[in-house]
Amino acid sequence: MTSVILEFIHYNNWANKQVLAACQALSEEQLAAGAPGAFGTVRDTLAHIIRAEASYAGRLTGTRPQPSFSWEDKPSLAELALFATQVGDALVDAVTRGQPTDFVQQKARTEGEVTKYRAIALWIQIINHGVEHRTNITSILTQQGLTPPEVDGWSYLMSNIDRLGA
Repeated sequence: MTSVILEFIHYNNWANKQVLAACQALSEEQLAAGAPGAFGTVRDTLAHIIRAEASYAGRLTGTRPQPSFSWEDKPSLAELALFATQVGDALVDAVTRGQPTDFVQQKARTEGEVTKYRAIALWIQIINHGVEHRTNITSILTQQGLTPPEVDGWSYLMSNIDRLGA
């Protein structure tokens, strides 16, 4: 099962890179666009994805990746892309070091209670969260008349056909 989870994380990292690369060409106005039902602006959603994945990596490994920038200073897309690579590497490392049946402990934000759950639940959250928010971004780009990157499973396959094809 670890190899399946690892492939999903490779997909997630690839999809994040595709969206970040596509957004590099956007104007500040386009990065500041949002849409009803979406998380927020394109820029804020990108930051949210990467920041959350850093938190997830920390829960799985005990060491949360730290960016070279301050979140309050609105990092550039280049800074986000660099940090996304660092976070993606941490998630790959977490898969290779752990098991889906391992337990993760998480403190509640307000009451200090500890919730304990199996790592597989967090792996599911990582993939679902990324897909949900990348879809927010691609929808916003489409509403602006732009062609979003293709980050579906078939596009991932074609980008990795030498490894995943017959």
